[in-house]
This record gives sequence, structure tokens and C-alpha cells, in this order.
Amino acid sequence: MTESITLTIDGVEVSGLSGVTILELAQEIGIKIPTLCQDPHLESIGACRICLVEDEKRGRVHAACVTPIAPGMVINTSSPRVIEYRKTVIKLMLASHPDSCLVCEKGNRCKLRQIAADLGIGLVEYYPMPNFTGTQEVNPFILRDLSKCILCAKCIRSDHELVVEGAIDYTDRGFEARPATITDGPLEVSECTFCGTCVEMCPTGALFERDKRYRGSTTQRIPTTCSFCGCGCSFWLEVSDNQVIGVRPGISGSVNEMTLCVKGHYGYEFINHPDRLRKPLIRKDDTLVEASWEEALQAAGQGLNNVKKKSGGNSIAVLAGPHCTNEEAFLLKKFASDVLGTDHVLCGSGAYMFPLIQGMKETLGFVGTKNSIKDLKEAEAVLLIGANPTETAPVVGYNIKRGVRKGQTSLIVIDPVEIKLSTYARLWLRPFIGSDEVLILAFLQLLLENKSFKEVLSDGDMKILEEIRKSIKHFSLEDVEKKTGVPLDSLKEAVHLFCSAEKRAIVFGSGVIEQPGGKNLVKILCTIGSIFGLFKKEETMIFPLIKQSNAMGCFHMGLINGKPPVTLFKEILNGTIKGLWIVGEDPMLNVPGVKEIEKALRKLEFLVVSDTFLTGTGKNGHVVFPSATFAEKSGTITSLEGRIQRIRKAVDCVGGSRPDWQIINQVAEHLGTPFHFKSERDITEEMIKSVSLYAKINLSEVDNGYFSFKPSLPFSKEKTSFFVSGDVPKMKKANKKYPYALILGSILFQLGCGHQTRYSPKLCKIIKDEYVEINPEDAAKESICDCDLVKLISSAGEKRIKVHLTSRVPEGVLFMPLPFTQDSTLLPFNKEGSRLETYQVKIERATA
Repeated sequence: MTESITLTIDGVEVSGLSGVTILELAQEIGIKIPTLCQDPHLESIGACRICLVEDEKRGRVHAACVTPIAPGMVINTSSPRVIEYRKTVIKLMLASHPDSCLVCEKGNRCKLRQIAADLGIGLVEYYPMPNFTGTQEVNPFILRDLSKCILCAKCIRSDHELVVEGAIDYTDRGFEARPATITDGPLEVSECTFCGTCVEMCPTGALFERDKRYRGSTTQRIPTTCSFCGCGCSFWLEVSDNQVIGVRPGISGSVNEMTLCVKGHYGYEFINHPDRLRKPLIRKDDTLVEASWEEALQAAGQGLNNVKKKSGGNSIAVLAGPHCTNEEAFLLKKFASDVLGTDHVLCGSGAYMFPLIQGMKETLGFVGTKNSIKDLKEAEAVLLIGANPTETAPVVGYNIKRGVRKGQTSLIVIDPVEIKLSTYARLWLRPFIGSDEVLILAFLQLLLENKSFKEVLSDGDMKILEEIRKSIKHFSLEDVEKKTGVPLDSLKEAVHLFCSAEKRAIVFGSGVIEQPGGKNLVKILCTIGSIFGLFKKEETMIFPLIKQSNAMGCFHMGLINGKPPVTLFKEILNGTIKGLWIVGEDPMLNVPGVKEIEKALRKLEFLVVSDTFLTGTGKNGHVVFPSATFAEKSGTITSLEGRIQRIRKAVDCVGGSRPDWQIINQVAEHLGTPFHFKSERDITEEMIKSVSLYAKINLSEVDNGYFSFKPSLPFSKEKTSFFVSGDVPKMKKANKKYPYALILGSILFQLGCGHQTRYSPKLCKIIKDEYVEINPEDAAKESICDCDLVKLISSAGEKRIKVHLTSRVPEGVLFMPLPFTQDSTLLPFNKEGSRLETYQVKIERATA
């Protein structure tokens, strides 16, 4: 139990709660105590000794950051004795520090320099002890100059406590002590993920961004939201000479706080890429040529109008990318219905979100999560299935790892492929490919029989359980181990861990959603999670990992409303759709079946494309508009946890590019139905009036940070439709012609297939070659060695690629990162209309 403690600081009697440190209380009452090693996001260790204060009663000095307050203390934070101690410590640091402030990347942000100036320290009378170490990294992101290191351990602590990787630690002792990797080698041969947290935390210039276009401090920085994954990280864009020259985390209240991932920290380079579209293009004599905006807008309006007059409004479709703002998604929906008169408006995210939407709506009545990502570190049990958050949603991964590190969280991983979080797991269940539904049904059945679960139930609750049990009465546990490859005892242990916890979470991703039975799997998982909420236990947190930045917002605006993009291209090939406007999406890159997709695009009578680069899709357009990036426009986006946040214009649009909302506005005007929106704020206000889910948005909260959207249809006994199983899931028979299951997955250094990230040079440099992973046993059977060139062959085509041998994948399974599927005929066009994560292939040696 906390108690109030009274003490005196700098002559003022103050009170604080027990456990609070002197530094924390001083900061709370506005007294500044300098420190180099302390940070509110890290555990205090008292390493630098700059925060020394004097306890006048005892005549002792204490490190304020690690000393808890005590009754009757009389603390002086700036006595002559304290100031002298601080000066001595700073002078000793400066004596071994290189005299290179004028050319140091840290510039005016160097805390050592700031404290020295505050203490009036100029020339240091101590004998200089420079210790130049040089730099040894060849990675494209971070350089280390440890001659500037002051041994504050912030880099080590941020690595261990915030990112939870353990890539670096102290090595050696005394004057030789320094932060280093386990092998004392470069960062690129360690566990480092290049998130840049250590760079941000470093108080001096010991760590800095490599090849930064601008050195020194910038005076202009704009708070905004990341445009990559669905986590909704916030950061400042640093701007100089009307160009984005850096990214810095640390916005108060943000979901990521002081962390980012490598994409968020260093992927901004696509904004300034020389290949950006700068002028509109129109097709003349079967060639795309530059045109004026007026000429391009007139051509787009006329072309779309011709298709509408000839074949009706429903012969035109609109396809949006998930990186549109909420305002742009809303306006596209309005444009489709009010101007074109078409129902065919959809988002590229529908390829994987459609099963998720159906499954969650039917089971829970809402889509998304009712919790915060930060809640995950407090969960006592996390069931992670079909998701790899350290690659796809790193901030989610950070929070899970923090819970494990504290001993708070028992992590249960279900995945046939070893992922990074497998090593953090209490249990890793490794089912056969395609056996997930059998395994999860077994999990549900064992949960219903678990003693620790039954103990909290009333007689009335038991009746509901009996109804659920009846819905899966055809299912038997007898052959679970044989069908899934998971020992029944291991599954029972997983269920016991999950049931015993007071706070639980289920985290799932594309490995669940993009299976042929993805909707069923979603329903079963939601059933497992939601029944705890009925029976006097805290409701289970359910986290579907939405991949792209504003996929959730696009869903709320009605762009994911009934059909996935593959179905759209099927309708084009059938002749139903004759006109198409694609905004910020590249289906030739992102949709399987590149031959069919290109054939469909070429069959269109009229195709308009808006994008930041001339993509493969854009090359087939009749009109191509140059779109602004997230740094060149304003608006709002909605994260996977329901945070509605602002993106803010930081720089002027490159060349003649324009925000998509302006382009939509202007095309509507050329079609004779003007909207009269003068700014994105006008659209926001109209959106709030028109979209019932957003009716309660407080714009001042959005402007000052974020507004937390929570589902309006909470779980209840009356509204829930529990999963009802039909027959026992049938196991897929082995395919003799194509014996390997090819799993497509994400990698940390690219987002999805790389629509934006492949234009960020630093991210591309880290991936030197395309590769496919194969188990060593399979490689031996095929007479394949590591780094051999092979052919992957499917029913649709083939791809030549190098192999990497690894036991990370089980026998009979191949793994290939999604970016390597681009420009490939390997993936078949799925006429059923859904995107899959797993395909059947065979593998052959190839000649160079």
C-alpha cells in the first residue's frame, strides 16, 4: 500500500508517494536536475552520476534517479558541493571525448554538450585521453563511433527493455568497457533489427544515422503518423529546405513512444526518391506522355463519362490502396456512388480482410479490437497464431516481448514455421500445414473441459457451454495428434496456461485469415476468446493484425464491403467491368496471377491510375495522376487498435503531384458533379456527419494526439453467434505433382510486396538477394546445396531463385518473402476470389 511521504527539496516542503525517486518528485514540482543516463522509458541505474543531490541531514550525496524519497529528507539539488561533483564528472567525460562538436551529427541535441554549457564548463584542464575506435558497420542504417560513448548504457537498456532483442551488451571492463555485440562484431551480424531506438536514446554522437542527407539539428519538425503498417506509430518528420531529412520518435502518448521499426525510422526515403511521378501522363498513340493537369483531368473525366454513358455506372469500379487517408477513402466512396453511380468500390486490403470481417462480425458483432497494443505486455497468457508481429507489426512484437521479459506473460505460439517469437514462447506448437482448424477446434474442446475454466461457471453458464459443445459434437480428439503433428499433452498444457490466466490475449494474422477456411478459423478464435467474457472472467483481448496503415479506416468508410480485389479482375475478364480508377494500389504487384491481372487491365476500355510512382499497373493506364505522399498532405487514419490520428503536411508536393483528395475533387468537377470541398478539414467534418461509426469523434482530441475509436457493438450473450461446426475438417491430400507447400510471408525490411518500401534505398540494400527457404532434409532429397539456384514451379508458372537451407521451416514446406513474388508468374490467379498464403509448388535445380 502506498503512503504519502513529506520531505524538503530546495527549501520547499513537498509530499510524494512511497517508491517515488528524488528525481521523479523534483521533476514533478518543476525542479530541473541534469542527467545523462536516465530516461522515463527506461529503468534507472544511476550510471552517469550527474543527477547527484545532497542529503543535508546525513551529509551524503545520492544519485537522484535511483534514490527513493524518505520521510524528513532535506534535499539540496544545487549546493556548491553538488555542483562541484557534477563539474568533475562532466570534465572527466570531456577529457576522454573527442573535440569534434562542430562536425558531430548530434549537433545541438548533444546532452553532454548542453549540460557542460549549463555548468559553465569551457576548456577542460584535465589531461586529454582520446580513445578513437573508428566505425566498423557496413549496414545501411546505423554507424557507431564509440570514442564518443560515455557508458550511460542507454543503448543497451533500450535494446533489452524496450525492443527486447539482446543484440548488444557491455564487453570488457575498466577503460576498455564499451557496448558491443556478442561477437564484438558489426551490428549486421547480430540480432539487431535496426529499429534506431538506440540512436534516438544516445545522448551524444556515439550512434548516428548513416548517410543522412543533412547533418546537424533541424528547427522544423512536424508530428505525424507512420504510413506503413497498421500499428499507427507517431513520430516527428524533420524538415530542412522543404525536404524530409529524418524521422524521430518520442511523441507523448503515442503507441510506440520511443521506439519505431526499421521501416518507420529509415523508410522515409521514398518521399524524396528521384523516380517519383511529377507530372500527369496520358496515353497517346499507345504511349504515355506528359500532360498538363487540365489536360489530364479533362481526359479522365471524358473517359470515365464515355464508359458510363455506354455501359452504365456499374460498369466502372474504383479500387483504393489501404494507405489512403480516411478523408480520401470517404471521398472515393462518395465519388463512386454520387458521381459514377457504381456499387463497385473496394480496397486492396479486401484481399485478406474479407474473411476477417465476415468472421468477426458474425461472431462478435464488430471488427478489430477493443484493447490497446500496450495492454499486451500486461497479459498473463498470449495465444499467437498465424502471425509474425516482429516482422509485420513490430510494436505489437515489442509489447509481447516486454511481457515475457518481466515474467508476466506465458506466450503460446502456433505456427509451422519458426518465427522470432518462438524463442520467447513458453510453448511452441508446430502443426502440419493446413491442420489449423483441427488444432483450434481441439483447443476449444479441451478448453470446455478444463477444470480451472469450469470452476468459475454457474449452472446457467453451463447450459451455454453445452450449446457450444453440441455445435462441435462431430469433432473428436482421438486423431488430433495424428492429423496435426502436435502432441495432445502439449495442447492440453497450452489450454491450461490460457485458462489459468486472468488476463489473456489472442493475436492472429494472415496465417489464419488467408487460408481457404480463414473465416471459420476467425470464428473459432473469437468464440474461444469471447466465452471468457460471459463467465465472470475478464474478457479476452482479441487482436487481428491489420497489415497496412489505414486498412481499418478504409473498412470503416465502406471500401471493404463485399468482394476482394481478385473478384474485381475476374469481372473485368468476364466483361462486366469496363472502366476502373485505381488510387494508390498496384494489383500487378499485390494480387496473385500477374498474367491474368495484366490481361484484365489491358482489356479495360478506360483505366485511370493515381500513384506516387509509375507502377506496373500505371504503365497500363490511359491517364496517370502523380499522387502526394503522406508527408505532403493532411488527413486522418485509423490504426489496427482503433486510434484515429492525424497525418500532417510537412513539405510541399514533389513536382506537380497533388493529394488524392484534391484529384478526386477535380475529376468530380470535370464530370459535372462538383463536391465543393476546399480542404481536407471540410471532408473530415462531412465524414463525421455521414459515417455513423465516426459520429462521436472529438476533433480536438485528434488534433492534440488521437481519438480512440472503440467498437460500437460490444460483445453480449444476445448478439453473439458462436461458431457452429459442420463436418470434421477434412485434411488436404498430398499433391504428388506439386509436393511442397510454399508459404508466403512478410519480412521486416519491406512492407507486404513493397509497394512503397521498395523505393527506400536503405531498406533495399539490406536484402541483397531473393531467396526461398527449404529444410535441409528436403534439400538433400533434391540434391540442393545452400545458395544454389533453383526453379520453383507451380500450375501457373515458375520463378528462378536462390535457396537458403534452414530448419526454421519443416519438411515439405518452403518459405518465400512476399516482396520476391513481384514480376513473377509463379502465383496462380485464384478464381474463387480470395488471396491465399500457401501455394503448392515443386522445386528443381536450375542452371545459372
